[in-house]
Amino acid sequence: MRLIAAAIYLVSLIGPAICQTSTPPAPATTSVAEQIPIGSFQWQRRDDDNGIASFVISNNTDKVLTSIELNCWVGDDRTRATKVMVWPSPGPIPAHDVRKFSRVNIGPVGPSPSVTCEVVNAN
Repeated sequence: MRLIAAAIYLVSLIGPAICQTSTPPAPATTSVAEQIPIGSFQWQRRDDDNGIASFVISNNTDKVLTSIELNCWVGDDRTRATKVMVWPSPGPIPAHDVRKFSRVNIGPVGPSPSVTCEVVNAN
């Protein structure tokens, strides 16, 4: 009888361990800029030293985008970036779709020969 009780006890300890499945590692988080990249970026300087840009946003996410927040900076100075909000027109950008934006005011660019923008947030 003791042998049967000991066997049942051991099986009760081992059973849950056998039934457990391993959890896959969490996927590496990707930045918003990687999921929603800007392509075909072109800009020009207006007479008032503000930049006007045209670009394409690729929504590589599984959600619809109703607004996109960009940071735009001149040269290599990201610390002085300008926050730019854009709203897609004629409506939201569906998941896994592309939308062209034109005549977006990206703020003061001064005499800099280069401007860079990246997506930092989206809703």
